[in-house]
Amino acid sequence: MTGLCHEALFYDSDVAYCDAVLPFLRDGLANGDALIAAVRADKLALLRDALGADATHVTFIDRDEWYRRPAVTIVGWRDQLARAQDRGHGRARIVGEVGFGGVERHRAWTRYESAINALLADAPAWIVCPYDVRALPGQVLADARRTHPLVRDPGRRDSPGYRPPATLLHELPEDLPPVTGAPLADLILHDVTELGAVRGTVRAAAAGWPADPLDDLLLVTTEIAVNGLRHGSGERRLRVWRADDTVVCEMSDDGPGLSDPLAGYGPPPDGSRGGRGLWIVRQLCDGVAVTTGTGGTSVRVAMTAG
Repeated sequence: MTGLCHEALFYDSDVAYCDAVLPFLRDGLANGDALIAAVRADKLALLRDALGADATHVTFIDRDEWYRRPAVTIVGWRDQLARAQDRGHGRARIVGEVGFGGVERHRAWTRYESAINALLADAPAWIVCPYDVRALPGQVLADARRTHPLVRDPGRRDSPGYRPPATLLHELPEDLPPVTGAPLADLILHDVTELGAVRGTVRAAAAGWPADPLDDLLLVTTEIAVNGLRHGSGERRLRVWRADDTVVCEMSDDGPGLSDPLAGYGPPPDGSRGGRGLWIVRQLCDGVAVTTGTGGTSVRVAMTAG
């Protein structure tokens, strides 16, 4: 097997979970594969107990810490795979149980499950993603059949509903971070000489924030403003909202937007002179949405202090 193998595992009991995951890990151990499991705390304990001494060969990760921001998780997997290769493993077997959480996270993490098919396409990795059919909403389960080329339910087979990332990411646009009421600031921008005023406006909106998250907020706002000024067209507009400790910034223009639905999910290639801004934004923000419609394109980001 070469390149990525990406499967969804649908399970309805701990017994069904172990019947699929334990042979997967034990076969990997016998083959000399690196073994990584980013799973729920209860599943982490279950696997450790069932594997016994073999558990020492598995890199266990708390999924609640791992699946916080999609772009950060993708960087994390690349780092884990590089470490595995440095240790001499030809391939990694990964159990990755995404923390879908509340409904506000479902679309972002469904898009992540789709994006990794392209971003890790050449990676020597076999990823099995467990889906608890007792706990997850029907839409999340249905989407898993669209984001995984293979499914186990319990038999292993091609997923007839699978949609390639370039198709699904267009069909499933990102949810806009919510805002309430009129913006605190509404600026029409003309060129980069106005970036100082942009940062002053955002700093005022984030009054009371600690220094570190404020620096991150100023950086991402600068990045979306520069991208809009350089790559957008027509009227460039920056709007800022605040609700409690969350600040939302939106840069919009009249242009057609991004042609690459994967933009910003991975770092730009080595030596590239562009493409880093949206990647930085996706690394730092709690919510990101790039949307395009008849009215133009907008990039809306949300960050919460603390």
